Amino acid sequence: MREPEAERNDLERTLREEALPRLPAWLETRRWFSDKGRDITGVGFDDIEIDGVDGDVLALTILHVDFADGSEARYVLPLAVTDGAGDAAPIVTLVSGETVVDATERPWFGRWALDRLAGRTSGGDSAWRFTVAEGVEPIIAAAREEPATLVRVEQSNSSIRFDELLMIKIFRRLQPGPNPDEEILRALGGAGFARVPRFIGAASWRSREGIDYPVALALAFVPNVGDGWSWLLQRVDMAAAGEGEAGDDAYAAEWLLGRRTGELHAALSQIAEPDFVPLAQDEAGVAENERRVDAAIEGAADLLQETAARAPARLRKALPLMISELRALREQARGFRDEIGMPRIRVHGDYHLGQTLRTPDGDWVIIDFEGEPARPVAERRQRWSPLKDVAGMLRSFAYARGAALRASGAASADEARRLAIWEAGARRAFLEGYRGAVGAARMALVPADDAAFGRALRAWELDKALYEIAYEARNRPDWLEVPLRALLPDLGDQPVAETGAAPA
Repeated sequence: MREPEAERNDLERTLREEALPRLPAWLETRRWFSDKGRDITGVGFDDIEIDGVDGDVLALTILHVDFADGSEARYVLPLAVTDGAGDAAPIVTLVSGETVVDATERPWFGRWALDRLAGRTSGGDSAWRFTVAEGVEPIIAAAREEPATLVRVEQSNSSIRFDELLMIKIFRRLQPGPNPDEEILRALGGAGFARVPRFIGAASWRSREGIDYPVALALAFVPNVGDGWSWLLQRVDMAAAGEGEAGDDAYAAEWLLGRRTGELHAALSQIAEPDFVPLAQDEAGVAENERRVDAAIEGAADLLQETAARAPARLRKALPLMISELRALREQARGFRDEIGMPRIRVHGDYHLGQTLRTPDGDWVIIDFEGEPARPVAERRQRWSPLKDVAGMLRSFAYARGAALRASGAASADEARRLAIWEAGARRAFLEGYRGAVGAARMALVPADDAAFGRALRAWELDKALYEIAYEARNRPDWLEVPLRALLPDLGDQPVAETGAAPA
């Protein structure tokens, strides 16, 4: 292998000449590449840091991608130049005979990243910054003794796990500004809120323009029996078969999830940092919410018409009536007015069952505070009504019910009835647990009056369901029935027959 220090310039030139031309096509095959389908007009390296690791050469790069519409994006792309690619998918074989692969797939990368995070190794490029929290050195030291495993599940980031001790999450598509996940976990840790992963450390990269981009986040591993979506699907399947729990404990898990959600919001509302201090909802904020919903209704109507040919037959037949009824839902958006004067706080922002972990002791941990990844960081750091998160979780219950209906192919009337009863019970228990927790907060976070609470919640559920309709119309028209049923109950409970993975 070449010595990277002695031949840095040659290696950089080789990567630019031989690897860069192959990257546009290779990027399209990566789950984490969030610009699929866009016409790439050019790629280049904004930064390259070279290091020798375990007989390979690591080129830690920031990739600049230009698109035909004039926009651009940056991705972090650790490359490894190696004599033996192993199971890693080759990007290119160099003229020298060596192979270039994604370095995260090399067995040494996780430990290298952990050592760099902890300051055990240092690079010559001051553009890279690595920080760790106080008191976490024992966790890092223990993690170094464990093998690093790339988590091979489809996700928008890349995660490396060190047994049941530590996780490193790499943000592939870079966005400037504070990372909401790091920001919120740091703040909640300082506030003593224990139902989230412990913050260990973080990495960022500074551009030549002086702009910081979060690159990676290290967290303590949370022992769990699965994410909330997978765990709850099993319960829903049992409910469909009439095998669920009975009595007072039938919805204990959903009640506890509601309580933990309320405790989260109470903790977030008490953080004294400037970017967390609650702001009062005013007329202007309500008007903006109403405008957003109004535009979403029209957008959903247009998308339903545009994608009608790909939608299930029974939805195509009902299309004119559905569009008319969607437009009649504008009145529900007036529920936002019941929150005038209520606090807007930092929230999860993309809250659903997949953003929770079920722990072995029957409790819950809440994860992934990045917000909706496709939205700008500034928008994800905004303060919102806590009911935005509540609506997101309730919609996730509806998707769990929808997934069970689809899995059955042709649910019997009894199965459909049992699933409807489960969802109603889960909603009721979650809201009871939630309102009990926020009711004990130092400030009123949601309307105390039952009628006002219900109107405000319906407005936020409308907002979320419209977002889901837009997503499904663009990506999975055969799933449209799930969000449409929330807004148009007359669609009934009979699912289309296709199967597929549901969003969590």
